Amino acid sequence: MDHLTSNLLPKIQVEQITNLDNEDDLHSVSETLEAAILAGYHCKWIKPPPRHFIESYFKGAFLVPEKKIFVSRMDGNIVGICEVNFPPKQENSPHISAHINIFAVAPYAINIGIGPRLLTKTEQTVTQLGYPIINIILDETQTKLFQFYTKNGYHHWATHPYYQRINGQIVKGLLLYKSFLNLPSS
Repeated sequence: MDHLTSNLLPKIQVEQITNLDNEDDLHSVSETLEAAILAGYHCKWIKPPPRHFIESYFKGAFLVPEKKIFVSRMDGNIVGICEVNFPPKQENSPHISAHINIFAVAPYAINIGIGPRLLTKTEQTVTQLGYPIINIILDETQTKLFQFYTKNGYHHWATHPYYQRINGQIVKGLLLYKSFLNLPSS
């Protein structure tokens, strides 16, 4: 690759963020989530909620100690979001799993590796924090995200037959997990 070509490639960065005080970031998160929902490459919503709801949701997420937000940036703008929920710290009940609650990638950023990089960074951080299992639940209409997860090592282990109602229809929930436990094989 020559110098000219390398200057044309987008700069991609993945990081954990601790606030959305920057108005540009808040706008990028909202835009990314809306576009991902409309393209069917999302986790959580069926249709985009009002912009003020998205902004309030993410501002509030930073107030919850059991939530961590990761983002992918392309040329400085957020184009991917991952929210992970951790179990509350309780001495009597040590948990080993975290849960990906939101995963969204803007449609124009899907085919350049944003999703896998965001997922890898999330997985690395989660396992470094001592959670060797990551769980996900999707409704059965989220086929693009289901394919993405299974391609990236997640296993579909169960189906909830009555997960939620979408447009008047009952849809199934697909339960997935990925293990980072190093268990001896028998």
